[in-house]
Amino acid sequence: MPELIAGAYIAVVIIAIIVAASTSGAAFGAFTFSWEGTSDLRGEAESADADLRVITDTEQYDEQPANESVAFVFSPDERYDGEDRERLQAFVENGGTLVVADAFGPHGNPLLEDVGASAQFNGDPLRDEWYYYRSPSLPVANNIGDHPYVAQSDEITLNQGTAVEPGNATVLAASSEYGYLDHNRNQELDDDETLSTYPVVTAENVGEGEVVAVSDPSIFINVMLERPGNQAFAQGLFALHDNVLFDTSHSTDVPPTAMAVFSLRESAALQILLGGGLLLSIAFIHRWPSLGPLRRSRSTSDDGDQIGMSDAELRRVLDDHYPDLSEEQRDSAITTITSRKKEVNDD
Repeated sequence: MPELIAGAYIAVVIIAIIVAASTSGAAFGAFTFSWEGTSDLRGEAESADADLRVITDTEQYDEQPANESVAFVFSPDERYDGEDRERLQAFVENGGTLVVADAFGPHGNPLLEDVGASAQFNGDPLRDEWYYYRSPSLPVANNIGDHPYVAQSDEITLNQGTAVEPGNATVLAASSEYGYLDHNRNQELDDDETLSTYPVVTAENVGEGEVVAVSDPSIFINVMLERPGNQAFAQGLFALHDNVLFDTSHSTDVPPTAMAVFSLRESAALQILLGGGLLLSIAFIHRWPSLGPLRRSRSTSDDGDQIGMSDAELRRVLDDHYPDLSEEQRDSAITTITSRKKEVNDD
């Protein structure tokens, strides 16, 4: 019984560590599963068969084909300066689509300006006393253009957002004619505040690329993505691009386990290393009878090889689990594992 209790305790601790290492509690975090995260948006991107990347350093923009990619920046916590700014400029100039979603943060407008966009976020809360979801601070933008990004959206619901001053940009979505900007933030329409249609999503060509300004990053969080128009808007952005980039380089950190998964997926060397480790673990279980029920049956070859996996079997494992490896990489992995296997048997 004590062994069972200890085992259960260890299992609970391990599970807790795994969960903590693979999730985030940050607002707009791609690995935040609570209401304020964007894990559902990440799921939508994966469902659209897009190649998803979480950008933790702007150097990773250089690895992506810009003209096939859309990048999302959600209310950055820091300004993009120096080389970071230059990389985003190059991404857009070379054909990338950059979605900047912000409302009241200090770094959204400088980013729009730095990449060459004319649109700017107004910064005053947008309210609508007639067309809203739950309260006037969650206005429903029901004036939708015919741009492909919003073609499937009848409306877009904001959650305490602002408006976009479009400049030379095309307006994709705007509030009803009963919208107003609450300059003094008293949650009332005052004499110096005007009822009008206010843009909330714009798009404009910059170089070979495009910049999309969204006046409320909360459009994309889990609790708001449930709104049909918001989900359709996100799907419209994903549908026209092969690659989706979530730029967290100036916002939240990616959980370590998630970072490890992305690193593994992008590195053939790490894939070989992990695959070799797994195969050696299997070999260890084969070798030691003391492992009892965990020990698998094996046959011993004439040359004394006590690890029951031939080169052909190793190759099948690599083919099944790492289909992207080249023939040369497979041969290298098998050679490494076979050499290690011989060392174990000679001990």
